[in-house]
Amino acid sequence: MSDSLSQLLRNHNQQQAEVKRQNEQLKKNAVQSTNELTDSLTEYVNEGVTEIFSKQKELEQLSRKLANQTTRYANQTQQWLTLVDSFNMSLKELGDIRNWAEVMEHDMKTIMSTLEFAHQGTIDGEPINGPM
Repeated sequence: MSDSLSQLLRNHNQQQAEVKRQNEQLKKNAVQSTNELTDSLTEYVNEGVTEIFSKQKELEQLSRKLANQTTRYANQTQQWLTLVDSFNMSLKELGDIRNWAEVMEHDMKTIMSTLEFAHQGTIDGEPINGPM
């Protein structure tokens, strides 16, 4: 009987060793699977974060470009306003010159008429030297 008990004890110890070995293998597989899952999740999250940072950088570049264009357009608009103001002043001066020219023309016509009358020797149909 001692042999059979010893055999049972050996079988039991072998089964215990086998169960322990299987448990160690399962534990190793679980740790490996957990590490793979963690690596996959980390990679997925990092891709998202990388994409967000990339989009943020692109938006910042576009924002700077827009600010530069806005500044250029504001400067161009200011130049146009200055040009329009200058044009308006020129038109006003042109109007003043036209008015001056019309006054000069009227004055010249008056002088010319006076000279023509003087040349003809009469003013209002009367001789300049008086009645003769």
